[in-house]
Amino acid sequence: MIKRSSGDALTASGDGAARPAEPSRPPIAPGAQGQGAASPALREQELNTLANDLRRACQHVARRVRFESTSELPPHQMSVLMWLNHAGPQTPTQIAERERVSTPSVTRTLNCLVEEGCVLRSPHPDDRRQILVSVTPRGAELVERTIAERDTWMLRRLSELGSEDLALARAAADLLSQLADGTVGR
Repeated sequence: MIKRSSGDALTASGDGAARPAEPSRPPIAPGAQGQGAASPALREQELNTLANDLRRACQHVARRVRFESTSELPPHQMSVLMWLNHAGPQTPTQIAERERVSTPSVTRTLNCLVEEGCVLRSPHPDDRRQILVSVTPRGAELVERTIAERDTWMLRRLSELGSEDLALARAAADLLSQLADGTVGR
C-alpha cells in the first residue's frame, strides 16, 4: 500500500499505476443475516452497500478478464462472436436482443466480424427476408483461444488462494450465477 501525503491510501494496480484504495466495508451485521434484531434501515443500508460492492467487484473482474487476453477483436465484437459460437446461427435481431443494443449497432459489429473472417451471413432457411449469422472456423478458433487465455488468467489468480478461499470462491461463483439467473432460493 502506498500513502499519499494527505493520508488517503493508494494501492498499486497490476499495471503499476496507483489507484485509490477501496474503502473497507464492515461485514453485514448479524441482524442483517437474520440472526438478530437489526433495524430495517440498517439492514437496507448494509444491503445497499453490499449490492454496490458486489456489482463493482464483478465489473472489475469481468473487465480484467476481458482485457487480459490478447484477443484480436474489441470486447463488444468478441462478446457477439462468443455468443454465436455458443448459441449457433442467429438473426441480427436475436443478437441485438441478447446484447441489449440496437439492430443497427449489431449490424456494424457484424460487418467488422465478416471483414475479419469470423462470421458468415447466409439466407434464413424459413424466412427469405432475414439472414442468419454463423461462426466460421476462424471465428471458432479465435473464441477457443480467447477463452483459454481468459481461463489461464483466472487460474493464475486462483492458484494463489488457500483451500478455504478456494471453497469460498466456489460458493461465491455458484451464488453469483444464481443471482444472475434469478434462481436464488429456488
